[in-house]
Amino acid sequence: MRKLGVFVILVLAAGASLAQEDRRPHLMLVNDDGIDAPGIAALAGALQDRYRLTVVAPAVEQSGVAHGITFRSPVLVEERPAVGGMRRFAVHAQPATCTRIGVANLLASDPPVMVLSGINRGDNVGQSTWISGTLGGAREAALMGLPGVAFSAAHPRGGEPDWAAAARWARAILDELVAAGLPRPGQVVKVEIPHPAGAARGVRVNRMGLEPPVVQEYHEKAGPHGERLFVSSWAPPDHDAPGTDIDALVKGFVSVTPLSIDQTDLAALPGLAAIPWPGASPAPPPAP
Repeated sequence: MRKLGVFVILVLAAGASLAQEDRRPHLMLVNDDGIDAPGIAALAGALQDRYRLTVVAPAVEQSGVAHGITFRSPVLVEERPAVGGMRRFAVHAQPATCTRIGVANLLASDPPVMVLSGINRGDNVGQSTWISGTLGGAREAALMGLPGVAFSAAHPRGGEPDWAAAARWARAILDELVAAGLPRPGQVVKVEIPHPAGAARGVRVNRMGLEPPVVQEYHEKAGPHGERLFVSSWAPPDHDAPGTDIDALVKGFVSVTPLSIDQTDLAALPGLAAIPWPGASPAPPPAP
């Protein structure tokens, strides 16, 4: 009888442990470097003790696709072997499509409370915010009414970020956001981690910089059969005004930037509303 009692206690303890594990907040992870990229693995490893995770990420790299959505063709989804109990889905589409399919379909019966994108190999400061697939994955979450956080890590030319250190920063930033009740549903927070991540000087909250890249152009070259080919050359901005994500990253700080999904230029509304448009009735501009 004593042995049975010990067995019952052990079973109850195991059940309590599983119940506690099930209460962990459920987060969905996406990226643009692909499901097998080291950045998403580092992020998952840093979060698994506190959060319940599901990966829904591109099957192959999708960098620079911005907020592309696949809607004219069927999208192939493959469930990959779980890692440490974490389910993993490889989606043959862009990050924003991964988020949409993940939230609306794959996880509909067990919805995440937040979508995290990254950790991206390379920063997404300034104007890169517009073209980043990493941001596309997080922004789609906001459009679907969820909080989204996008993590990116700078790296040396030809090298890799310090993934372990970058993941520690990602975990620290996320924990502080969650403790503050942020981000709110429909909001995106962009986090840029400098290189080397282990030597980051701290955290700064900044606006998105607008300084253009140092190089952003296409060079024409002849193809093997005389075709006209255009090859991209790009180099990120190396300076910007204080208070921007670019300036913070250049100076060795982790940059945190809140982003809105409403792109309306509120300052331009009154001037446009004052134009006597054909057939338009006078109406006050929408309130900000």
